[in-house]
Amino acid sequence: MQPNPTMQVFDKNIKRDGTLIYATDIERQRRINSDYEISFIVPMNTEDYLEKIKIKGHVQDERGQFYVINSRSRVRDGRKLTASIVCTHVMFKLTDFKFPYDSYIDEAYGVHITTLTDLITHATGGKFTFSIDDTFELHDVKDFGRGNCMQALNDIVKMYECEVEPDNFKIHLRKKIGADDGLQYRLKKNIVSSSFKDDGASLVTRMFSQMKDGRTFIGLDASHLTDDERSLLSSVPGAIVNGKLAVNYLISPYAQYWANTTNTYFDGEIIEQDIEEPLDLLEATRKALSEQEQPTLEVSISAADLFKIDNSEPRPHLGDTVTCIDPEMSLNKIKARITELVEFPYAMDKHSQPTISNVMLRDYNDIIADLEKSKRIVDDLFSNGKIRTETFETVAKQAITDINNSKTELIYPPEGGILAQEKTNPLEQVRLTSKGLGISTDGWKTIRSAVTARGVLAETVVGQFGDFVSMLIGSGNDVTQINKMGIAAGHKEFNYAPFRVDMQGNLTANKLTANYAQIKSSNFTDGAIVGSSINVGNGVFTVDSSGHLVANSADIRGRITASTFDGGTITGAKIRTAVTGERIELTPEGFVYYDNSNAVRVTLGTNNIGGISGHTYYNSYGQPLGLIYATSSELHVIGNRNLLLGTNSGGTVSIQGQVNFTSSVTGLNLSIDQVSGLQSQLFSLQSQITSLKQTFFDHKHSVTLPTHNHGNKDNQNWGGNFQTSTP
Repeated sequence: MQPNPTMQVFDKNIKRDGTLIYATDIERQRRINSDYEISFIVPMNTEDYLEKIKIKGHVQDERGQFYVINSRSRVRDGRKLTASIVCTHVMFKLTDFKFPYDSYIDEAYGVHITTLTDLITHATGGKFTFSIDDTFELHDVKDFGRGNCMQALNDIVKMYECEVEPDNFKIHLRKKIGADDGLQYRLKKNIVSSSFKDDGASLVTRMFSQMKDGRTFIGLDASHLTDDERSLLSSVPGAIVNGKLAVNYLISPYAQYWANTTNTYFDGEIIEQDIEEPLDLLEATRKALSEQEQPTLEVSISAADLFKIDNSEPRPHLGDTVTCIDPEMSLNKIKARITELVEFPYAMDKHSQPTISNVMLRDYNDIIADLEKSKRIVDDLFSNGKIRTETFETVAKQAITDINNSKTELIYPPEGGILAQEKTNPLEQVRLTSKGLGISTDGWKTIRSAVTARGVLAETVVGQFGDFVSMLIGSGNDVTQINKMGIAAGHKEFNYAPFRVDMQGNLTANKLTANYAQIKSSNFTDGAIVGSSINVGNGVFTVDSSGHLVANSADIRGRITASTFDGGTITGAKIRTAVTGERIELTPEGFVYYDNSNAVRVTLGTNNIGGISGHTYYNSYGQPLGLIYATSSELHVIGNRNLLLGTNSGGTVSIQGQVNFTSSVTGLNLSIDQVSGLQSQLFSLQSQITSLKQTFFDHKHSVTLPTHNHGNKDNQNWGGNFQTSTP
């Protein structure tokens, strides 16, 4: 392996020991308000490992930041021995400083952020200092300083909504770290690979809220709303009454865009037990809604570090606002922040891997969870205000043991009351006065628990009864819970629980077994009613236990399936013998017969305009071949092509009444005697014809011609009286 000078190495007192020259795979990982560490691999047979790398020693990267060597993992691969080293930023040394009891703040109002950061500086003996780089509003403080200094910093971050950027032992607090220097991640420029995820599971377009003691901002003057908020709430009847808010929610301007036939709104709720003023709750609701009114998006990119070869190219920094352009991945100039950044500062062949998101994926709670698992007794018992019963019994047994093993001395102080003091540890005291009972573990400098006429004060309440924010029994989704939303069982999320009762008394249950129940009014959706009878309207509609239904009247707009209909009248319905194929259909428009090919063959109906009614007959191609219809005075039988009247068995086709042929007729095969009066008429005609013929053939007469010569002078005396011959 070729030597390659990289990071500087320091001992536990930050005294330089040299330079790492055999370290490889140096990777720095940072997240906003979360992880801040460096890891690398070093051969175990080198000076780097044998002499320089010590637990609780330090390394310094190219940015000048110090990291504490916290773990060394050794690996053998045949004859090759390597160690994987993980180092965390020196800022996390705040975990090793206990926040002093005398600096603890039970409750304070209008506190400046520097007041709290100065307490942390004091608790660390001035080792850690703070730079407040933005202006933060004053904030009410409650229960601050219970734990170590890292927990105190976490509380500051949450209260003042700031972001942390450490510079070794000087910690910068800003509203937003990073900048917008125009950095783009663009396909065909610096994107090597990418993945893009957008998630609407936590989408909220209507945010409800509660504060301490279940109070809300209902009744607050609507003038405190923004123009958009007021416009959206004004569209909801009853949301604003006489200029006052009558609901405890805000509506997102994106609500109409995300609305669908199922959800008009996507509801969410925040419960802020530390807020006591309606205006503060309104602001918290506004902020929570703005953070959830759009789907979360996360882009993971492997990007070419162009700045390593071209100093003019911008370098990515944690918190920077960047633009992502990869149209084929639906990244159409999406602008978001770098919330996580993995860097390889000493490798030219490895490139940074930013995670770009519009939400903060983790916060200091994750750090505390990783580093303080053994110290979070209270958090183990109470998780977001929920009692974890799996730790209940252990804590209760320990409390009984502690009481039984105590050696108490009773003292009667001059100021009155009774003081019970532990002999082995005089700082542990219980004092009883006429005002109440108090318990202290620091010689009465502070009170850990107290019972007075006002109520009970305790860090941890263990028992069967209590007024809690919520109660959770079980683990995972096998839980029963009671909280501000109601009572639920079967899922850790209230709205997904198969059994739940909300605060208005509305019950949802996947399965219900009731030996007896009175239901005043109800709607049934899906499911089945088994083994019961129904009687509605004093017998107007009944179903007996065998399933027989009787209805005196009904409006049925859906589908009816039955094998037989007996009696009664069917009005205004479509009746058909089949859905498709050969069938008969009867509708208010008339009667239709279809063949197997769904072709219309016969129709029966009326023509109100023509004043006629009748049948029309079609061939298999749907072409009309003839019709039979009636007018006000006649019945018409018409063939569009040919018309055949006949019998198959040689019977008689009888036409009664007069027959009027209005045009030429051919093809009639009738004998003379089958036409009434025809024979006598023919005889009469024949007799007349015979008489006329005889007269014609017997006729002859004389003709007289005058003298003429036809123009020839030789013809003389032509003319005279001549007799004609018969025909």
